[in-house]
Amino acid sequence: MRKIFGHRGLPRIYKENTFTSINKANEYCDFVEIDVRLTKDNNLILFHDPNIGDDLIKDLTLAELEILLNGESLEDCVLMSRDQLDGKINFEIKTDTLDDSEIDILFQKMLSILEPNDIVSSFNWKAIQSFKDLFNSSYGIIFDKEEQLFQAQSLSNHDEDLFFMAHQTLIDSRNFDLPKHKTVLWTVNDEIDFQRYMEMEIYGIVTDIPDTMQIYRK
Repeated sequence: MRKIFGHRGLPRIYKENTFTSINKANEYCDFVEIDVRLTKDNNLILFHDPNIGDDLIKDLTLAELEILLNGESLEDCVLMSRDQLDGKINFEIKTDTLDDSEIDILFQKMLSILEPNDIVSSFNWKAIQSFKDLFNSSYGIIFDKEEQLFQAQSLSNHDEDLFFMAHQTLIDSRNFDLPKHKTVLWTVNDEIDFQRYMEMEIYGIVTDIPDTMQIYRK
């Protein structure tokens, strides 16, 4: 059966990347994909963008984040325990603004969060490759460029456990030769496209509207 991944929860109904949104999405999904960043005081926060205004998340403490968010409570998005999350999770680890030491801290902290049925993935292929032997979960690489297909294929030849989180447009490339049963497409909100992908032998599809797309489950 193809897996449905809720993109940051149910973002069209609840605030994205919050435990409320994520746990509600699990009523419709096989997985929920969420974004994890590291703060200045080495806390894990569920947040997609690297910054708030001119300030990078990595340069802000939780207290400073609350001030910038006009006093909005961070209780629904600070990740301290896997118990805060229901169901299976695809953790996307955001490293785009971090140096090597910060990346190491972020992944080390994630090791205590991951569960065997989870998937941890990142655009940072090097970090996934470096930590994969320490994960007790599945792991994958994220990409959106056709030229990355060749390197991804090379990795797949040496690692049969690796997942491929590919932008949906890449599945139709004549250069796509990755194992479809390890491929997850993102982010698919068109119902016709979703139904077409559901007919393929892929592992899963990421969508903002899993509550709608569940009717096409195969």
